Amino acid sequence: MQPTNKPSSWLQQQALLHPERPAFLWKKESWSFSLLAQLAQRYAAYYGAHIPQNTKRVALFSKNSPECYFSITGLWELGIEVQLLNRRLTEQEWLFQMADAQTIFLISDEPLAVPDFIQQLTIPKTLPAVPETHYIDKGYQEQAIASIMYTSGTTGRPKGVPQSFANHQASALATQQSMHLTQADCWGFVLPLFHISGLSILLRSLRLGLAVYLYDGFDPIAIEESLQAKQVTVLSLVTSALQQLLPYLSATGYPQLKTLLLGGGPITRPVVQQALAKNIPIMPSFGMTETCSQIVAVPTDEVAGKIGAAGYPLHGVAIKIGDPKMAPGEVGEIFIQGPSVIQSYLNHSQTSAWTQDGWFNTGDLGYLDGDGALYVKSRLSELIISGGENIYPSEVEQVLLQHPSIQEAAVVGREDVRWGQVPTAYIQVSSQVTLAMLQSYLQQSLATYKQPKEIYVVHALPKTASGKVLKRLLLTEERVKYIDYPLGT
Repeated sequence: MQPTNKPSSWLQQQALLHPERPAFLWKKESWSFSLLAQLAQRYAAYYGAHIPQNTKRVALFSKNSPECYFSITGLWELGIEVQLLNRRLTEQEWLFQMADAQTIFLISDEPLAVPDFIQQLTIPKTLPAVPETHYIDKGYQEQAIASIMYTSGTTGRPKGVPQSFANHQASALATQQSMHLTQADCWGFVLPLFHISGLSILLRSLRLGLAVYLYDGFDPIAIEESLQAKQVTVLSLVTSALQQLLPYLSATGYPQLKTLLLGGGPITRPVVQQALAKNIPIMPSFGMTETCSQIVAVPTDEVAGKIGAAGYPLHGVAIKIGDPKMAPGEVGEIFIQGPSVIQSYLNHSQTSAWTQDGWFNTGDLGYLDGDGALYVKSRLSELIISGGENIYPSEVEQVLLQHPSIQEAAVVGREDVRWGQVPTAYIQVSSQVTLAMLQSYLQQSLATYKQPKEIYVVHALPKTASGKVLKRLLLTEERVKYIDYPLGT
């Protein structure tokens, strides 16, 4: 490929500079940057011939697969915005998101029943080659929207999040600096591409020139085998997945594994200790759909001393807690600024999330310690106020999770006539536990008003695709779908 001008396409740039370098791995297959660029062009040509001219935006409904990746890159070559739909949503939910985004063209991996006004196309499996002289290069303009995702709606109605190529580029470069990434790295992940934690890894590959290994779902044996074979140097997981993976990991670690990036909630001391005992270099992090993935992270060599921390700000990110006069350790609302943070929600909804001087209100409560590390306490909307006392659900959850019989925990505030609200816990257990046992345990670490007044054992917790607990469902009648029994009865 020898274009007269440097292509705008990040993928075509990598194919030009490193044509034979591995770009994408899936099961037993692999594609170089040159071959990936060719496949993107095949899909660009196909979609260009079937999508009406002047279409600005299309929705994509697909499970993780090579064809999903080829479709995304093909659409970007055409300069088309990709609205990624969460496959775990109900039809009513994702149709609402399409209507809110005014998207009327849908690409899916299987035919779907949709209203007549929505045009639909199924992702093809094989397509004819495209001559290099016919390569399309209309995308990747910095200020153009690359992707649109909707907030997970853990506490309310989801909002459209338009992420520009500039946002993604800033995130990729900051991550490169934070994690010391090189083009020799291969990043393994199981996260869905319709979630920012998954899509951002593909964008880092395209921008930085490193390889990605996309697993076909969470399979601890397959992940361990790829680590043993030295195929992966960086790995991304949510915290709950790490807990499931740990028993399968080698007792002595993997010399080539530079970082295991963690998201999806805080990590407990026992899990940190288990990971470090196996020489697993974990890096807790925190990010949002609105920030194009992580904006803070704890360096691997500081994890043991910063348990519970979300991390230090990445390059270009600024954080403040409520009033600038607040002392370190004081809890307040978390505000952020940085080039990876979006400028507005789709359709300019909820403009109140930004201050007049450009700070984004995350909706989270937290604090900065004396070293500048961020600790996230809870969502502002999840804060429990009981008898005038503030109760942070994450604090209670962390104590519960350190009990050997508890695998997962979620705490919400239930309305109470006397106290206004009282904490209620939902726990998933690995072995039998009684109410008396838990009460005795909680009394050692929590003030009386913080201790859950009701505890329910569940077979599962409702979650988003990224592993975040949908606490709003635990405040509705839908909670009965997850409850096995209340403790104490």
